[in-house]
Amino acid sequence: APLGFGSFPKMAPQQKRSFSHGIEVAQGRKPSKSSGSRTVSKQSSRKPSSKRTASGAPAAAGAAAGGSPFPGFSRPTAADVTALHKALAKVFGERRPTKGRSRRRDILDTVVGTILSQNTTNTNSHAAFTKLKTKFKTWDLVRVAKASAVEAEIRCGGLAPKKTKYIQHICRTLHKERGETSLEYLRKESKESVHNLLERFTGVGKKTVAIINLFDVGHPDMAVDTHVFRYAEQLGWMPSAKQRDTHNARAVSAKERWPVVTRDTCYAHLDAVFPDRLKYSMHLILTDTRGGLPTVCTARDSLAFEAGAVLVNGRPLREVVRERAAARKE
Repeated sequence: APLGFGSFPKMAPQQKRSFSHGIEVAQGRKPSKSSGSRTVSKQSSRKPSSKRTASGAPAAAGAAAGGSPFPGFSRPTAADVTALHKALAKVFGERRPTKGRSRRRDILDTVVGTILSQNTTNTNSHAAFTKLKTKFKTWDLVRVAKASAVEAEIRCGGLAPKKTKYIQHICRTLHKERGETSLEYLRKESKESVHNLLERFTGVGKKTVAIINLFDVGHPDMAVDTHVFRYAEQLGWMPSAKQRDTHNARAVSAKERWPVVTRDTCYAHLDAVFPDRLKYSMHLILTDTRGGLPTVCTARDSLAFEAGAVLVNGRPLREVVRERAAARKE
């Protein structure tokens, strides 16, 4: 089993690989002096993005520009996030990005893999991506292929006609604009520019772009998927409908009003308030369906964090982990 079941040391062994959004993510080595509350990655050393990007694209609004859409909403604080990360890392292990260019994944691989992960399981989307890459050795071949041929390879991931249209449109647009079917140029762009350049494509939303920034480009970006969104609401890290109504009734201007809580507004809020140094590790712990929180806190379960203790359905996390690990062995 991937988790340190049994005695539960102070910090669980670091995971060698995470499985999130249908993508296997290799983990970097953990420095000798580390703790769950002091995660430092290559991302934290990057200089803040400028408002005008290398490509001349203007900075994106919302989280990428640094502000929460819920002004005055106080949760979570940086201390809240740090404390939860420390507690979760003791069980699931801290996550760190790999270093060096030799292990980099192609950015277009990640974009396509994330599109394939929409409305399906990690297992199915990973299978669809593997079949697609086995059949078509390059994205140029996907670009010029018949749609039916691409659909046949990704059908196991669901919504094959729609996803094929998204993927081929991206490939064809890139080739038309840049003369090559590649997104590697994004490695030189700012966090905001990556959002602007990718969100123009149908099928590519804030979650996908944040994953590109987080996994491939190296910008700290708190991607929010269905797991993160659910946990944030359960922890009270997003305003409730009652809190929103109360706040908006007192707001003196439209600028002060809080928007409806959605995955996108959740992303904007969490990316604005999470410490940059914890975004990579927290995202993977909260989304890794092989060795992270979703293995024991599913859509049917409820998450809480009280007095430094992580609770699943009101029970201590460690107790739930032991119980479900024993059930898998039977």
